[in-house]
Amino acid sequence: MELVIAGVILGLIIGLTGIGGGMLTTPVLTIFMGVPISTAVGTSLLFSAITKIFASGIYIKRGLVCRKLTLLLASGSIPGAFLGSYAFHCFFDRYPAIAGKVIPAFIIFMILVSCTFSYYRMFSKSEKIANFDIRNRPFLIPVIGLVVGFDIGFTSVGAGVIVASILLALCPMNPSRIIGTDIVHGFILSVFAGGLHYSFGGVDTDVLFKLLQGGIFGVILGSLVSPYLPQKPFRFALNSAVLVFAIMFIKKVF
Repeated sequence: MELVIAGVILGLIIGLTGIGGGMLTTPVLTIFMGVPISTAVGTSLLFSAITKIFASGIYIKRGLVCRKLTLLLASGSIPGAFLGSYAFHCFFDRYPAIAGKVIPAFIIFMILVSCTFSYYRMFSKSEKIANFDIRNRPFLIPVIGLVVGFDIGFTSVGAGVIVASILLALCPMNPSRIIGTDIVHGFILSVFAGGLHYSFGGVDTDVLFKLLQGGIFGVILGSLVSPYLPQKPFRFALNSAVLVFAIMFIKKVF
């Protein structure tokens, strides 16, 4: 029952903000549910992927997705996710004791990076870099995707916040279209990275199914409520909660 309730809450947050799939789910599974980090990462990726199906469909239907940008990001992030997932499981297979400390440290680091990006977006007066459009330098986009893909495959944390922040700064495009592109790319990346973790035996299917029992309801509810919610105060509270989880994560692992 605890997992179903956790699924509702996590799905609600994803539906409300479009973020939190890995940044929240992995720490919650590890801290509160006792799921080992070796399966928490893959489980959170597939949970994020399935719950993002609904949000992705809404943005695609509204025409708020740049397909070219999504494909360019995916051309780098999919190979990156393969490398990250493979490195994750090789590390755990060969050096389980060390991996049990190093990988959580990477996850905590990426949570802090993601929160920094998110706080910057909330309080920065201007997100744009003047006279720069990354679409005029398309070779840079797969490179960004490669780095983000490796990070997601290795830690499950940060794709949504980091990619959205970079695109908002470097791409003079409608913010709603950027967020839609980011969500659809995050969905594709989570499906691929989660599938890789599943193929390596790194997904707890029982935990995943219980999370989804509540998560699907939560993400639909969150998507319906989102237009009426003041985003800035909610995101500030969410980031603050994530930082508390990061501290709890440190205490549990170390």
